[in-house]
Amino acid sequence: MRITGDDAATQALLDVLGEHFTVTDPAPYSGGRNYLEVDTRPDAREVAAVEDVAAAGPAPARAFEHQPAEVPSTVAVLMARQIEAAHQHLSAYRDLVQTYGGGLIPDWHQPDREPDNPVHRSLSDASHLVYDLREWTSHTAHASGAVAVLPEVIAATPEQERAEAVLYPPGEWCAVPGGTMPQPGEERAEETWQSPVTTQLTGPVPEKRYSARAYGRSIQRALPAVAGTPAGAVWEAERSLHSFVCQHWETPGDTPADLAAALDGLDELADTFTSACTSTLDEIGRRLDDGLLVDVDRAAFTTAAAAVRDQLGIEDGRVAKLPYALASVRRTVAGARAALPSTLDDDRAFDALAHARVLGALDGKPLTEIRAELGRERHWQRVRSKTRPADYTAADWLRRAVHWMHAAGAGTYNHGAQLAAERSPHRSGLPIGTPAAADERGGR
Repeated sequence: MRITGDDAATQALLDVLGEHFTVTDPAPYSGGRNYLEVDTRPDAREVAAVEDVAAAGPAPARAFEHQPAEVPSTVAVLMARQIEAAHQHLSAYRDLVQTYGGGLIPDWHQPDREPDNPVHRSLSDASHLVYDLREWTSHTAHASGAVAVLPEVIAATPEQERAEAVLYPPGEWCAVPGGTMPQPGEERAEETWQSPVTTQLTGPVPEKRYSARAYGRSIQRALPAVAGTPAGAVWEAERSLHSFVCQHWETPGDTPADLAAALDGLDELADTFTSACTSTLDEIGRRLDDGLLVDVDRAAFTTAAAAVRDQLGIEDGRVAKLPYALASVRRTVAGARAALPSTLDDDRAFDALAHARVLGALDGKPLTEIRAELGRERHWQRVRSKTRPADYTAADWLRRAVHWMHAAGAGTYNHGAQLAAERSPHRSGLPIGTPAAADERGGR
């Protein structure tokens, strides 16, 4: 480190560095290494800024500079957790503004950028105030005897880490839906992204394979047999994804944004799935190489593993095929909008739509209920078709209503508004689908 400045400023900097780093005796710079250059001499702009501050008078005291309050220890802990709750909600608010605020707040913190709009400025001010209150509240908790030492996050001692956990238990316990704030004396274990492992399967690999829904003499149910094992997370993920597939047999219930979000998720899921496959194959191969896995047909395993890698597109220096392909699909639908179904050509069909009781009964219902009703109707007709001819007329009208809601951006169903759009689609101002997209019953 090269320090330029007067002796007093240099010594002050060395004292600060000495508290956190090992400071060695100075030596001539050889030129063969990178070095950090610090200039402790006052900058002309800094001098001007100091003069401006002096002219403005003394700055108001910040919250943490005030004397701590005299409160019972339980009250001090509760105060600290209220401040932490405010901090978590501010963080959640920041995430929402970054997602939907159109660039009002930058995605990454930029120290050299001053807030240039009221939203960013207000959030920045609130964040600083909450931080000051947190410092003051920590001093209050220490003065009340709730903690033996002041908590510290960076370079904390074990005792300071314990104090931090007492006042601010880890985990997003308030900002998430359904979250609750821990009460004094209620300490929570740190949340982790890992699925908890409580047991493991022992013994040789069974001849019967695990399955979620299949039956047979060579099949055994995976859940709850593998629950709590390292593989349990995989089977829980399979169950969640199966639920996604089951609800999508009436795909028209999804908005374009829903479909795009699913593509984004499948892209990352495919990437994670690829990593899970390769890491599992590598671990089996390693144990075979080390002689820790016996009674395995090594040639057959090598062939099968190579086939898996080929299907996944895994080669040295190449991007996996499936995640890349899904990301390409997602790019093709960016900016897509929903359109009205093509116009009804005959009055009879329009009259049927106008008098569809199933639609009139859903007036004012949210989109999720219309979608659920569409799913129920299609499911019922599929079951009914086992004993008699199915009649998907009501399902087709429901699907048409869902498409109108997509195109109009309506959160609740309005039968009259749909009829007006169907009667005069060009006056509705909504995009209209091509005739080829509709069948003879008005469905899609």
